[in-house]
Amino acid sequence: MAERISEEKLAQIRTETNIVDVVSQYVQLKKRGKNHFGFCPFHDEKTPSFSVAEEKQIFHCFSCGRGGNVFTFLMDVEGVSFVEAVIKTAELSNIALDFSYESHAQDNPLQSKKEKLIQIHEEAAAFYHQVLMNTVTGQAALDYMIQRGFTPETLKEYQIGFSPSNRTALFQMLKAKVFDEGLLQESGIFTDRQGQNELFDRFSARIIFPLRNAKGKTVAFSGRILHASPADDTGYHEAKYLNSPETLLFNKRDFLFNFDKARSEIRRHSEVILFEGYMDVISAWQAGVKNGVASMGTSLTEEQNRILTKTADKIVIAYDGDRPGVEATKRAIEILERNKHFDISIFPLEAGMDPDEYIQQKGPEAFAKALNNNRETVIQFYSRYLKMNLNLDSEKNRITYIETMLKALAPLDSLVERELYMKDIADEFSIPIDILQKQLKGYQQEVLQQRPEREPVRRTAPHDAAQHAMYPSANRRKVTQAEQSEKQLLYRLFHFEEVWSYLNEIDADFNFIHDDYQTIYILYEEFFRQNGLVGNIDQFLDRINNPALQNVITEIEWFQLDSEVTYQEIQDLVHIIRDKSSLQDQLTKKQAEMKEARKRNDNERLKTIMLEIVSLSKELKATKK
Repeated sequence: MAERISEEKLAQIRTETNIVDVVSQYVQLKKRGKNHFGFCPFHDEKTPSFSVAEEKQIFHCFSCGRGGNVFTFLMDVEGVSFVEAVIKTAELSNIALDFSYESHAQDNPLQSKKEKLIQIHEEAAAFYHQVLMNTVTGQAALDYMIQRGFTPETLKEYQIGFSPSNRTALFQMLKAKVFDEGLLQESGIFTDRQGQNELFDRFSARIIFPLRNAKGKTVAFSGRILHASPADDTGYHEAKYLNSPETLLFNKRDFLFNFDKARSEIRRHSEVILFEGYMDVISAWQAGVKNGVASMGTSLTEEQNRILTKTADKIVIAYDGDRPGVEATKRAIEILERNKHFDISIFPLEAGMDPDEYIQQKGPEAFAKALNNNRETVIQFYSRYLKMNLNLDSEKNRITYIETMLKALAPLDSLVERELYMKDIADEFSIPIDILQKQLKGYQQEVLQQRPEREPVRRTAPHDAAQHAMYPSANRRKVTQAEQSEKQLLYRLFHFEEVWSYLNEIDADFNFIHDDYQTIYILYEEFFRQNGLVGNIDQFLDRINNPALQNVITEIEWFQLDSEVTYQEIQDLVHIIRDKSSLQDQLTKKQAEMKEARKRNDNERLKTIMLEIVSLSKELKATKK
């Protein structure tokens, strides 16, 4: 990079930044003891194993092993360089930098291409917004949006725009800014007409809603038709809504409208409101409900579910009240319930009404109040859903309804909740509650039998992870006693100056067995000598360019050891490591001798060496216990 950030500036940024505040922008954290826990942003998991140590200013995932400091976290989660991560951290902490840095994206062709495509979308969004707010061409669209109840402030907040009927205007503007025509074609904004020298705007004569990624950058558009065109002779009608096609920047399966704006509010309340479309989200935002997102009119996907899982504990589904909306609600519940993470509730709307229409008809205050107070549980929704699809005048349908509801009650953990719903069923259909309870027990047995053997009855709580931080998880390799001793010795070296003296006195030429630990030892020794003080692991991590070594260091930092260290402890650790090293050296030497004996066809010598190898192997195995 052209500019180097000074150690003094790095130290200032570290001192004035709390890693918990930064990570909380991406992961929903809950405090357990001294540390904070949440779902790892780097892999999918059902039990939170990602932890942030505020005291040490580092993070570590006990499942996948990722770890580091605040800069490492931003580098991994945002996919940026070290310098960009430092600048991002400084921005989040309102720390002024005395130099400007431009990303050297040209070193990464794919990243460079993405950044140029984002520039195209940002320029297009600004163009559309200008047309809507300040031109005669956009006046009709502006009048329509104002009539719909959207304020100028909201239109600016979401940079809503209008695409003129002149289908080449945007292309000419972007071409004048010297954007590559090939990239313009790849952007998804244009359609290519054969025999034409210009690209045509696919969103012509539509109100434009920029679609922003989690970083707030425009990556696609959605266009709403302003005036429906009359049917032509073939009976074709133009689509009311038109979205960008999938591109290098945009995949609707993992996109949530408004997530960039809503994320902080979602985390603050640990609750997200899930809408069907962006008009509902924007109306709700204007009404004061700022934790809403939308899945762009498509069914909720597994990818979107994973994003929400890492952000909130509670979810309110506020889909349209028509039959498609109810069906979409049912599908969303099925996806959300798979990992048993969310407390799910449903905001029921009258048939034919959507949240935007509710706000227009009844007002923002009525909507906000109803959204908070008028919520269904999943069981209540299933009851309503079944009654929509079954004619309960039929005895067969009544039996189907009751059995289906009992099956839905079977997996519930709350005894009170089950009894309450069974009483409602008993009262509604005049059935003795003990009969329902007997039937329910049969369904509960089926649920237990269908539970996968590997699925535990009790999930490990987040704070349990800290208690077992010294031990590898089931899906990671087993750590030998010698390796565990190496880690423990490194931890002591990280935090106690006297350990360096102890180690020098015990073995001045000491070396670790494993290359990774020896490398960390050498690097930290240099770091310690330069700084004159132990600790500062978050600062030391900035010296480590190898992500694997960063992960090892942060894993070691989570050790739960006594706060005092003794000479005897260090001596014992060195003894274990040295004995293992000595035996391994002997074994390696004997294996080399065996190869030589084979070359010479010295069978007698070969037998002797093999017996020695067996003996050494047994001793070596004993040191691992």
